[in-house]
Amino acid sequence: MLRTIGRKTGAARMEDVARRAGVSTTTVSRIVHTPDKVSERTRRRVLRAITKTGYVHNLVAGSLASNRTQVIAAIVPTINNPAYGKTIHAMSEVLRKDGYHLLLGHHGFSVAEEESLIAAFLGRRPDGMLLHGRRHSPGAIRLLRNAHIPIVELGDLTGRPLDMVVSYSNFEAAKQLTAYLLSKGYQRIAFVCEPMRASERHYQRWRGYRAALRQHGHAYRATRVIETPFGYHKGAEALLALLARDPAIDAVFFTSDVMAVGAQLECVRRGWDVPGKIAIAGFDDQEIASEAVPALTTVQVPREEIGRLAAQM
Repeated sequence: MLRTIGRKTGAARMEDVARRAGVSTTTVSRIVHTPDKVSERTRRRVLRAITKTGYVHNLVAGSLASNRTQVIAAIVPTINNPAYGKTIHAMSEVLRKDGYHLLLGHHGFSVAEEESLIAAFLGRRPDGMLLHGRRHSPGAIRLLRNAHIPIVELGDLTGRPLDMVVSYSNFEAAKQLTAYLLSKGYQRIAFVCEPMRASERHYQRWRGYRAALRQHGHAYRATRVIETPFGYHKGAEALLALLARDPAIDAVFFTSDVMAVGAQLECVRRGWDVPGKIAIAGFDDQEIASEAVPALTTVQVPREEIGRLAAQM
């Protein structure tokens, strides 16, 4: 049988925490905002008092007085890709040490949804915002420029950031990996990426792949390019589709390790030698890349360093 319980009233105050911990309200405030500036012994005592009293700091009231909320908003395309997890974790660690909290949202590769999230997050008055990617709607750009807060873009280098940018060149990374495969003697290299219309990063990687082929005297063939959603099985499907189109393909460059390993596992199921029958390369140097047999050729992206630098900026 369902039951209801009445809501308790009389929320705990900072003064209640200070009295129980035997410290001043100033000390409690410091632990809430800048915990690294208080001794570990005092911090633990105050945290125990916070737990006992059930005190929750009122960020809205504090922001009205100080014009700061100690909240940083971050918006990424998806939380389904492990690559983003490394960056988000590094951001969170840096921010937490300085007394900031991370507010996270994902837009599913939709610029319209990103604009909606930006509007919703700005309504909560964050002290800064981190955005993955450089493609934004005109409405989102207006909102961000009118917010007058620090903004850091991740995902790809751009010469015209909204405010600041920390990243790497997807174009150059893909160009160098393609050139590496060519230097190993592979002549008919295919390319598999996530839908380029939704992802600027994958579009830039495609440009790098195409540029490397042309620079080394190889014709670009659209039949050797497949765009597919993210996933292990999608990598396997793309590999089979490419070989059905052109059995002479001798290498495939996947723009994610997940899809590349999915293709490699499909080769194992079919008894195909890698790289004897076909070479496979990925992008991101995720943990699974080194655990695959044989180990996957891939591009190492310093995701943690990017996250730390972005948070510091």
